[in-house]
Amino acid sequence: MTLRLFKPLACLALLAALAAGPSAPVTAGDGLSKHVTRRMALMTSQKAAMDVLTAMMAGRSMFDKDRARSARRQLIKSTSSIRKHFRKHRMDPRSNARPQIWNAWDDFKARADTAETAARNLNTRSLPALRRTLPGLMQSCLSCHDTYRSTPNGFTTH
Repeated sequence: MTLRLFKPLACLALLAALAAGPSAPVTAGDGLSKHVTRRMALMTSQKAAMDVLTAMMAGRSMFDKDRARSARRQLIKSTSSIRKHFRKHRMDPRSNARPQIWNAWDDFKARADTAETAARNLNTRSLPALRRTLPGLMQSCLSCHDTYRSTPNGFTTH
């Protein structure tokens, strides 16, 4: 598969994975784990920042250098705290995290480091630069989600 074909496919796969994730705000007042709530809020903030950048990359919104830089800063901040938010094995019914995270902690940390590096390497100075650098971050997110995230059940008929 050529690199030219791989980038759009990776973009579509990440968008589908992100669309399947929670988009409503999560509150700790529901009696469930506040730590999992914080993890979910972290991932939701990453999804929001990625949505801004992927919309620009795909041409669904105009490229805005300031908004792109703001999204990049949010992604750097959030990816740098992934390890902290997942350090302790905490599960509750809302979580999409697989228990394998804590069984393969070194691999999970390495993937989190890769995501942080990719976020830092995002170039938001121009649309072509964003299009060149965003697929690397998208691929690092997909790699981790494919391994350590359960796919939520997004559709129920009853």
